[in-house]
Amino acid sequence: MSERKRFHPLAIVIDGFKGLKKLSFFILLMFFNGELTSHFGLIALSALVLLVLIQALWKYFSQTYQISSEKIILYRGVFRKRETDIPYERIQTIKQRQWFFFKPFNVIQLLIETAGGDSTQAEASMPAVNIEVWEWIEKYRQGEQSESDDQSPSNLGGEKVSDAADYTVTNSQIVLFALTDLSIIATLIAVIIFISEFIPENWITTATSMAESLLRTGWLAALSILFISLIVVMLLSLLRTFIQYYNFQVNRTNRTLTIESGLFERKIQKIPLEKIQGLKIRQQPIRKLLGISTVELLLAGGQETEGESGIVKKLYILPIISDQQLYETLSDLLPEWNFTRPKIKFVSRKKLWYFWRWKLLFIPIAAGLAFLNYWLALAAVAVMLLLMLNSWLEEKHQGYHIQTAHRLCIQNIEWFTKVQTFVERQKVQSFTERTTRWLFPKQIGHINLFIKTGDNLETLGLNFIDETDIYKLSRFYRNKN
Repeated sequence: MSERKRFHPLAIVIDGFKGLKKLSFFILLMFFNGELTSHFGLIALSALVLLVLIQALWKYFSQTYQISSEKIILYRGVFRKRETDIPYERIQTIKQRQWFFFKPFNVIQLLIETAGGDSTQAEASMPAVNIEVWEWIEKYRQGEQSESDDQSPSNLGGEKVSDAADYTVTNSQIVLFALTDLSIIATLIAVIIFISEFIPENWITTATSMAESLLRTGWLAALSILFISLIVVMLLSLLRTFIQYYNFQVNRTNRTLTIESGLFERKIQKIPLEKIQGLKIRQQPIRKLLGISTVELLLAGGQETEGESGIVKKLYILPIISDQQLYETLSDLLPEWNFTRPKIKFVSRKKLWYFWRWKLLFIPIAAGLAFLNYWLALAAVAVMLLLMLNSWLEEKHQGYHIQTAHRLCIQNIEWFTKVQTFVERQKVQSFTERTTRWLFPKQIGHINLFIKTGDNLETLGLNFIDETDIYKLSRFYRNKN
């Protein structure tokens, strides 16, 4: 067994950065209120930075770790001590991260997830360790024990051997992925709304006056502003995506997929095939015209969350790929699935009325709003038209294909995006079918399949389908062969 060791001193930098990130809201609030220019504001900021530094130093000197041939042991605390034992057979996933300033020191961060831990958060974190520690852990996990248990991880030599990447995203593909990503627009709007709550009123008044002056100059100026705004949004999307997916690679070794990406923070995640619950192929309207798709993995655990909201991030196995290469590449990465292009049976065509009937309630709502505010009425009509357009696409493209006795593909429309979900029967947690007193005489109903993803259940549904299709899907789920 190796001796107890502290983490690398770079752990202080990581903990300090996390502490400042938590306080970023208060720092921004002080900035917008102009308090950073006053002596009191500078003293308050210095006190916050000092508090973060003291907390980071305290964590560094109160945490140690120990590696043995059977388990990893993490020690925390000074007055209230805590010891965490993690046997290798309990480890499901080890995520490896390496910030750009870690690389010259051969230091990485390890996030360890076990079968009994929270599926959206690592059970144990080693914030900064030498890369040889990870190699030592991998040898023990694979059962390749050293000749002596007293040997230190730092004594491991030799260069790391890596397999050739089965799939790599090029820089040109990253640019195309960024330019066709529509989510950045919604994010930008949310940020503007958030910031506007804290911007001084005199700033807003000045900006409004400038906008009114520009509008008086004519539509050319307004269109120019709109064009510049779109350019800024595209550049922001490009920058964010390039940083996140730089040198994206997927490797397949034995029963493990390794996904690696990132510019400033290099992330490496090893995924056992047993954790894969399903797979989604997404295609937005723009990407459909260009003949490209994205492929997302659904896992039983190991998916990260975004901020305080706890929303699970999408884990892409293929963030961007041409439709011609799609199924061939998937077959190379996951030969056990024997992927083929699904032959979707469309199940809700000629049932548009059922999809539209509740959306039409916006008509009397818009009529009522017209007496109060003309713009509110127009907004209600716009929302109705968007919902009806999405429902029309759902009515045209909703369907399924039972590819094998064990695999099902369900196709849906999620806000104008075509989504094909592939799932194995043994991964389906439950199956429900339902109808109403009005749909039952017409032999029409709905079905839902539930698969586990993280701490939640992913719902796969088909609406307003015939009873014969409900019977086929029910028989697929209940088939024990």
